[in-house]
Amino acid sequence: MKEAPKYVVVAGQLRQEILEGQYGVNDQLPRENAIAKAYNVSRITVRKALDGLVEEGLIYRIQGSGTYVKDNHPSETTTQKSTLEIFDFDQYKIDLLNFAVVKPEKSISNQLNVTQFDFTYEVERLILRREDDVIVGLQKIYMPAKVIQGMRMEVLKGSIYEFLEGDLGLELDSAIRTLSSEMASTLLVEKLKLEKPEPLLTMEQRSFLKSGQIFEYAYTYIRPSEFSLHETINLKS
Repeated sequence: MKEAPKYVVVAGQLRQEILEGQYGVNDQLPRENAIAKAYNVSRITVRKALDGLVEEGLIYRIQGSGTYVKDNHPSETTTQKSTLEIFDFDQYKIDLLNFAVVKPEKSISNQLNVTQFDFTYEVERLILRREDDVIVGLQKIYMPAKVIQGMRMEVLKGSIYEFLEGDLGLELDSAIRTLSSEMASTLLVEKLKLEKPEPLLTMEQRSFLKSGQIFEYAYTYIRPSEFSLHETINLKS
């Protein structure tokens, strides 16, 4: 039997270690030279193995920082979506509450895999139904400025993704969403202009470029009494 190429062997071993949980989500993999030494191969072989794992969606790279384990759930059923958007901006509009360039809190820098000294776009915006101006949700969005360059305030009043693809030429690839629920806090009651606390659907989203780079961490509060999610699931390949 023909022996498998060395990069395939290295990729297979790293894949097994990731899927078995030896590396957790957002854990940094060893440096290329350390992997090369461990497997007695060249750095070129290691780089080719890592390229394959990036394509598989198991890991992602941050330029100048290293290679990290991507948040993935191979045991769960996934569905393909044609857009990263939650809201259709033909039906909804934006009331921009805040747009700033800041050094992020530790919890945000951890989500974006940047340091607390890297500048981050911080966005807060209300989502309103166009037909009657009813507030249906609140979004908090964070993006690393070193990845997303040239963000403008007017962009934030519509689809950010259209700007990223059309104007910046970035290749958007995928997102991982976590849905939960919570009761509106006093602050959320005020911002959403609620008469009293009500249950909210929460949607946490981490979005990735084709390179595997995280470009967005977003947290959206949705009023289920005013907004419904409708998705088409296609199980055909």
